[in-house]
Amino acid sequence: MTRDAAVDVTPPLYGFGVVPVTRPTSVTPPSEAALLADLEQAVRLMRDVIRRPVPTGLSGAAARRYVTIFSEAERVASSGVALFAPRVVETGEYTKCGHGTAADWLGSVSGSSAGAAKGRLAAAARAAQDPALTEALHEGDLSSAQLALVTSTSAEVPQAAGELLGLMELGASHKELSGAASQMKAASRSRENERLRRARVHTNRHFRWHQVETGGIRGEFFCDEVEWARVAPTLEAEAKRRWKTAGNGNSDSFDAHRVDAFIDLLGDGAHGPGRDAGHVAPRTLLIVNAESLRRGTTEGDEICEIDGIGPVSVAAATELLSEGGFQYLVKEGFDIKTVTRSTRVVRNCIEMALIVRDRVCAVPGCGNRIGLERDHWRVDYGKDGPTELDNLVRLCPAHHRLKTDGGWRLEGGPGNWQWVAPAKPPTAQQMARARKVAVAKAKGFVSKDRNRPRQT
Repeated sequence: MTRDAAVDVTPPLYGFGVVPVTRPTSVTPPSEAALLADLEQAVRLMRDVIRRPVPTGLSGAAARRYVTIFSEAERVASSGVALFAPRVVETGEYTKCGHGTAADWLGSVSGSSAGAAKGRLAAAARAAQDPALTEALHEGDLSSAQLALVTSTSAEVPQAAGELLGLMELGASHKELSGAASQMKAASRSRENERLRRARVHTNRHFRWHQVETGGIRGEFFCDEVEWARVAPTLEAEAKRRWKTAGNGNSDSFDAHRVDAFIDLLGDGAHGPGRDAGHVAPRTLLIVNAESLRRGTTEGDEICEIDGIGPVSVAAATELLSEGGFQYLVKEGFDIKTVTRSTRVVRNCIEMALIVRDRVCAVPGCGNRIGLERDHWRVDYGKDGPTELDNLVRLCPAHHRLKTDGGWRLEGGPGNWQWVAPAKPPTAQQMARARKVAVAKAKGFVSKDRNRPRQT
């Protein structure tokens, strides 16, 4: 044994036979490969332990020791995820695994939901700006359960995240954090029917804004889903119009175009020179089962929801019946698969059927229902793919980009979708560079003749 190495020998616990781990004590920092090898060895050691049968004579004290060690390992691992995951986001490595977003990727590798993974990524981003939280992560003191608690509570009480993180910094136990979270939730809601819930939401409605010290204005609002449904389609349609008009070479995000549209609409700019004279205001689509509408409530797999916003009560849906800006799609079984169209313009009946069929992004495991985009999945539009229901699919923007720019494919068809990777999945950065090259090349070509016959 060399002089610059030490052996940490943990006494075997009742025959489990933990293998000693040799750790170098040299002042030379270990390489990344060595660190990864150590982590992999630690995981193998833990797997070796849990694969062995539990001895019948194991004492309670020894079992408690095992649980304590594994719990500490769990907290350390959770902190490690929070420390290293931002680098995966920064480099775009998650697309190599076929995931459209970093939250989907982390949810997949950690066995959690994308929503919980998004909360973990948000916590990691906060840690980068908060020295105390960064220190806690480096000490391995934060568990995934604590991160999930912050995520789930802040979803119901927007102001809860800061208070819970403050309690964590004071050393509160998970039980204390759970108690504080329960109090926050109870203060914001109680057992109530839909009318009382909406009355509470209406009472607490607000729109706040303030100037940020570093420059700019930051705002937030809170309102009833039905009230938001009266304005959201117009805002989203105007934001999408601006985004498409700007073109692929524009670096502004869709969110940037949305705030531009919001400010312009407040100033009545939507009726200015940027809009077509024959523009028709978008209509809000509300999908409901006929049985639910007759009964007054939903049961089982029945739905009653505003497309792009989410579920609402049947009572809220019937409240909107007399308003002209809403379009109802009552599900009671009709087949329109035979209707086709030879242009990108989708007939209303096909559009409605597509929305009902693809309530979420078609990529297995995605579940995103906001901002879905149409795509010609079987035969691409550029290859004379027909605009008919069997050739259309709805994808979230992230997976649409992976399909268009990353070489990923959808196979199998509705009810049996499969997300197939290319031979060499690209990173997010490689996809962005390829997209820029494609846009540059497209500017040098004449647009295709749209008058030539197309297959349908």
